Amino acid sequence: MPEPGLRGRERHVCLLALVATFSVVAMSSSLTWPILAESLRLQGYDETAIGLNAAAQFAGIMFIAGSATWLIPRLGFFRAALLGLALVAAMLAALPTVRDYWVWLALRFVLGIGNSLLFTAGDTWINQIVENRVRGRWMGIYNTAGMAGWATGPILGSQMDPNTYGPFLAGLVGIAIAFAFLMPTRRIDVRLRAGSEARAPLARLLAVFVVAPTVLLSSGMFGVVEGGIQSFAHLYTMDVLGSDYRATGYAVIWVGAVGAIFFQYPAGWLADRVDRGWLLVGCVAVASAAMAIFPWLLPGAAGAWWSPAALALWSVVVAWGAAMGATFTVGLTLVGERFRGVELVAANAVYSLLFGLGGLAGPFLAGVAMDRFGPPGFPASLFAVAALYTIFAAWRQATRGRRTGGTA
Repeated sequence: MPEPGLRGRERHVCLLALVATFSVVAMSSSLTWPILAESLRLQGYDETAIGLNAAAQFAGIMFIAGSATWLIPRLGFFRAALLGLALVAAMLAALPTVRDYWVWLALRFVLGIGNSLLFTAGDTWINQIVENRVRGRWMGIYNTAGMAGWATGPILGSQMDPNTYGPFLAGLVGIAIAFAFLMPTRRIDVRLRAGSEARAPLARLLAVFVVAPTVLLSSGMFGVVEGGIQSFAHLYTMDVLGSDYRATGYAVIWVGAVGAIFFQYPAGWLADRVDRGWLLVGCVAVASAAMAIFPWLLPGAAGAWWSPAALALWSVVVAWGAAMGATFTVGLTLVGERFRGVELVAANAVYSLLFGLGGLAGPFLAGVAMDRFGPPGFPASLFAVAALYTIFAAWRQATRGRRTGGTA
């Protein structure tokens, strides 16, 4: 059931404000990931060090995720999102002023805290107020806007010097716009009951994980892949094709995000009409296949974009992005279907926590693989994670009916 305290008009105002807010936040986030990685490489750090620095941001995501079940009910969705915006803005202002590896570890940890507050509050908020019969479609709209922002960031970043203030100022402008979009929701905030049940111990997080491990683990897999892509896809492309192909490296990131943009609503529409569990499996299987093909097609980017080799490459990148984005949309839809109230906050906290764990592991895994095996270590490491999850999810879905309660 949707949130009963909201009238129809208020619900739609809130939904549209959240969609707009988090699309701009996604733009600011995707702008900074590759810029920070490239800045560290220009300072002489290797891939392992770059991966560890990126992992600090995901550690911040993990930190706040464990507190979400008591923090968000007390603050309310609006104030939690507002605090997240403030933290992100402060870190974007601080990062370019102190270009020190160890200081960046601390700043990116706090940046992860801000991002986690924003996305955990936003994902829970929209799932709490939407009706289940159209949940998939609204999750599709929400993630379409988010992926549009995610695609815009690397496009802007490819035109900016990572050693200047430009990228960070652009991120701050994005946060200011997000604040303006969020303000209409301040009087129609949804407050969850903050009684003793909201002070959830670790047992509450474990309980929601037991109910839907496959769905929640999809976020961890997504974090590994997206963390690796955002930190190393452009560097891997330059390693293979040469440093003159910097724009092509950024294009690998944003073209994949463009693919995600156009597939989110169709994925949400399908999620309202077919078995959502099998749809999740299918999305990850497509993404795994695209990852396997990608390295063989990458040399095609050296030719004209309209050549058959280049078209084949970009088609696979689009399919990769579309399938990964759809995985996130279908996963969020399943979370909203299965949990309500404080349990929904707990489920989204686990979703964010596992995304943080995956994102913590992803850049580190890809960086170590590239140090050990050279450039091929990047796609191989991400494919291995996605393929293993595909096998696990397919097995769980196929045997779901045999398990008591039908957990997935």
